[in-house]
Amino acid sequence: MTSLFLVLPLFSSVFVSNRHTMADNPHTNTFLKNLAQKKYAWMQTPTATFTQPRTDPAKAEQPKKEDTRPAKKPRPKSMTLPVTAVSPTPLTLTCVAVDTEPTTSPPPSSLSASPPQFPPSSLTALSSSSAPTVPTVPTAIDITTTPTTTPPPLHASLLKKRPVSPMTTLPTPSTDYIQPHPTTHNNTERTKKIQLPRFKYTTFPVRGFNILPTRNITSTFVKSDVTYFPGNKAGAEAIMPNPEEEWQDIIVIHPGSRNLRIGLASEAFPKTVPHVIARRIRSTHAQTRKKINVTLEGKEEAVEELKNELKWRMKSAKRRAVPNAESQVVGFNAQAYQEMIPDHNDPYKVEWTEPTPDSEYFVGEKALNLPMEDNSDYRLFYPWKHGALNNQDHVSLQAVMSDLQTIWTEMIRTELDIEEKDFEDYNAVLVIPDIYPRTYTCELVTFMLRFMKFRGVLVQQESTCATFGAGVSSACVVDIGAQKTSIACIEDGVYLVESRTLISMGGDDITKTFTSLLLANRFPYADIDLERAHDWRLAEELKTKWCTMNEADISIQVYDFFVRVPHAPTKKYQCKVYDEVFLAPLCLFYPSIVNVEEKIAGKVAWVSANVVDDITEEGNPQVPLVTLSSSVQRSKVSTALPKSNATATATETPAAPSSSTPQKSQEHIVYPLDIAIAQSIQIASGPSEERLKRFFTNIILVGGGGMVGNFNRVLEDRLLSTRIAQLNSIEHVEVLPAPRELDSRLLVWKGASVLSKLDIAKELWIGREEWDQVGARCLKDRTLFS
Repeated sequence: MTSLFLVLPLFSSVFVSNRHTMADNPHTNTFLKNLAQKKYAWMQTPTATFTQPRTDPAKAEQPKKEDTRPAKKPRPKSMTLPVTAVSPTPLTLTCVAVDTEPTTSPPPSSLSASPPQFPPSSLTALSSSSAPTVPTVPTAIDITTTPTTTPPPLHASLLKKRPVSPMTTLPTPSTDYIQPHPTTHNNTERTKKIQLPRFKYTTFPVRGFNILPTRNITSTFVKSDVTYFPGNKAGAEAIMPNPEEEWQDIIVIHPGSRNLRIGLASEAFPKTVPHVIARRIRSTHAQTRKKINVTLEGKEEAVEELKNELKWRMKSAKRRAVPNAESQVVGFNAQAYQEMIPDHNDPYKVEWTEPTPDSEYFVGEKALNLPMEDNSDYRLFYPWKHGALNNQDHVSLQAVMSDLQTIWTEMIRTELDIEEKDFEDYNAVLVIPDIYPRTYTCELVTFMLRFMKFRGVLVQQESTCATFGAGVSSACVVDIGAQKTSIACIEDGVYLVESRTLISMGGDDITKTFTSLLLANRFPYADIDLERAHDWRLAEELKTKWCTMNEADISIQVYDFFVRVPHAPTKKYQCKVYDEVFLAPLCLFYPSIVNVEEKIAGKVAWVSANVVDDITEEGNPQVPLVTLSSSVQRSKVSTALPKSNATATATETPAAPSSSTPQKSQEHIVYPLDIAIAQSIQIASGPSEERLKRFFTNIILVGGGGMVGNFNRVLEDRLLSTRIAQLNSIEHVEVLPAPRELDSRLLVWKGASVLSKLDIAKELWIGREEWDQVGARCLKDRTLFS
């Protein structure tokens, strides 16, 4: 009681001196009233607040009664903190008594179960005061602090050492509230061991499956043919070839399933190299090599159809078959003559590739000349298969893109003498198939602009390039490649979308069929395995030299061939053949002899069908256009045709397409070539009979799969015998030869080279800036296809 009455004059002087200051603030009294009415003020106040109590001048001299109310208990889970620490929970400060001393600095207050704490407002007032400070301690102060509040530094007077009263015990700073940071040593070690995925050649779709109907969210309001997007405008000089270079800065790339044709637009012919790469596979598991099935088990009926076709054609050509030809061939081949040729006497000796420990891959001829039996840790990869990216042998889309970039970069460097660092000074023309997934096209353009860093890219389709190379404006283009056959009708330089047809058959099927027929007649080299690169090369060579579709050449012939195997001398064999050379190319017209399981086995869907690039494409699903006719239509087969032709043409008449169903193209795994061409022409012609006849007389045959003697004449006869041609009174069918005796395999590349030199190509170049900004939308404005 004594100490309380002694300190009252000091309180009165401070209250009087601060009376005018508090009177000037009209909000102080209102704030104190509201604060007193709030029962849970410590839960609502975000920061510490310290205010002076109201002082009345009339009652300042009256003695103040002692506060007998019990002190507020601290929160059960509150922690005791030092003065400089910030408490994570609000604390309650209660003043019980004040002990005065004649010094200029006030004595420490006796606190109940809490360390001395000073709110920021009081500390600021103390630090700014120049006169000796006299503390004004209210009877009860509620102080709440938040963990984010950092108190200002204490005043110098509060940091002085002062004698501590026996009644006052300052608590020692507690460190219980300090939570040690969990160690991350183990996590760091675990993170180092984890191999993070590499996202090269990876794109992420923006949209997923469309929930809303397309008709409610698409519009053609104020729609024009001109679109605007950031980046280089069409025809900008930054992405165009340099006119002073005279097309020497344009690289034309035509990828294929077996070969890659690449060259400068200023050159007359491209460089043809194998489109293959041999990579070292570091795996602990033994690699299982696939075996290509070349047997004719279960295909006796298909072989009989081929022989009936040959008999009918021999009879029409007034040719007589050789009696007992098969027995003569089998008897000779069973006792075939073999001869060993030393390496120094072999003019076509193969230089086999010898890998080093640092060799990770080989491309082109070096990959094919790599002995796979001695190097089991290597494996051959063909990134292009059946006219699209290889989704059977590669595990992901990124793996295919990596192989493509490696092959193309290496071939440009070795064949064209252009270093990778100089790619940014060159433009590239990419030739793609007529029916090609849009996602694959976008991926190819992305890695050519972003990773190969070409200055500009122009994308064009094979059929259109073939017409540019042949110098015609309207034609039916039949491209027989190694593993696919595409058909498209071109009208005035623009292909008709509905006429596109894709068949997963080509020259490789002729090679496999020819090998099967040779093995059935006791081929001397019985150990031939088409999975081995050198044996496949031998089969391709024999097909090119021996196969023919000229009836006059069908007789028993004796041929010599050479077998070159790694680390072994060259062997010379003699072999007799008869009708195998004619029956093998007929597999394109009788696909029942082709092994379909190998074409569809192991395919992986890399692109989800629910992900689309543009909202306008969602309502147009691709459906097969060709449907089987009714049984009544099948029975109306011309009796003038042989039995084999009747079987082939029984299903060629398509049903009338429904006008309500959007139809774009036809895709088949196997399908008769002549029927597919006739159907494509019929669909492209529509009701116009004049256009139908024009397409039948303007057929362009390109690609290496059809390079068999007299193949064009046989194709013309097969087209004339189709039901579509007979119903429309087609009397003449003509397959145009390549102009100026140009190789039909180079016709597409030559057309792409011509296209890059035209004025229209100035608006078709795509640069990296606009491709990164817009993406696939560039294909709509800067390509000649939809």
